[in-house]
Order: sequence, then structure tokens, then C-alpha cells
Amino acid sequence: MKNIYYTSFYAFLTIILFTVAITLNIFQLAINFLSVSGILQPLTDMIPEKEIRILTFLGIAFLFYLVLSGLKLISDMIWQFALLFFSKDKEGVDYLATKKYSFVFLIGGLIAVFLNSSLLYIAIIFLLTVIAFLILFLIKQSANYTLLGLIGVIMFQLIIWGLIGSGLVYAFFTLFAKFKTSMPF
Repeated sequence: MKNIYYTSFYAFLTIILFTVAITLNIFQLAINFLSVSGILQPLTDMIPEKEIRILTFLGIAFLFYLVLSGLKLISDMIWQFALLFFSKDKEGVDYLATKKYSFVFLIGGLIAVFLNSSLLYIAIIFLLTVIAFLILFLIKQSANYTLLGLIGVIMFQLIIWGLIGSGLVYAFFTLFAKFKTSMPF
């Protein structure tokens, strides 16, 4: 068996790759917004435009790095609960296999960096990467699951992520409605 620590940096590299892909798209939108809204010109009186661009890029990258790192922590917790409830494995082989098969996320991150023409493409690549990882993991580790366990892992993931996504959408629309009603015009 290969040393499992070789694959321990896949998550970090994946987060970096998806952060770069997202930041490259959001950065151009942010600079365009600053230019069109008239904010960039007064800022260039105080700070050179090159530094404004660098700080904007780093700020956006840091923000998305934090978001993706938090998403990784939440997904690890959900994955471990799914393994706890539905896997027959008592030795942690399935948990170590999640690290071994995480090269799928690394490939998805590389594809996202090279095809970063749209945030929609990056989101689709991320979703396809997650589905590919789940399928690869369940095929390779199917000996540790009953048919009910396989269905349970899939349904557990779908339900929990559905609840989290619904909560985020609800929070976004609630905050947007509050923001909209607080505007004086």
C-alpha cells in the first residue's frame, strides 16, 4: 500500500485551485464594478491602481479560500456521519479511502482553473467532481456496504446538503428582502 500521507495535501491543493478559478472570475467583475460605479478613480488618488488590483485580488481570494475551507470542514463532518451510520467498516478503511480517492477533486480543480470562463462552469465542474468522487468511492468500497447502506449514504448526503442549501437560499433571500426594504429609494 502506498503511503497515505502522499494524498493528504489533495484537499489543500483542491481548495487552492478552486479558489484561483473563482477569484479570476470575481476579480474581473469587481474591477469592472469599481470602474463603472466611480469608486476606482478616487481610490487611485490615494493608492496606485496596480496595488488596488493586487489587494482586490488577494481579498477576494482570501474570502473564497475561507468559504471553501469551511465547506471542506462541513463536508468532512457530514461524510464521517454517513460512514458512522451506514458503513460496515469498523477499522477506518473507508475513512482512509476518502483521502485516497480525493484525487478526483484535484482533477476537478485543475479543470476548473483551465475552464474558468464562467462561474456557472466552475459550479458545474464542482458538482460533477463531487458526483464522480461519490460514485468512485462507492464502487471501490462497495464491499463495506450493504445495498441499504449504499442507499443510506447517498440519501444521507442528499438530505443534509439539501437542508444546508435550502437554509442558505432562505438566508440569502431574507437578507436581500431586508436590504431592499431598508433602502430609502
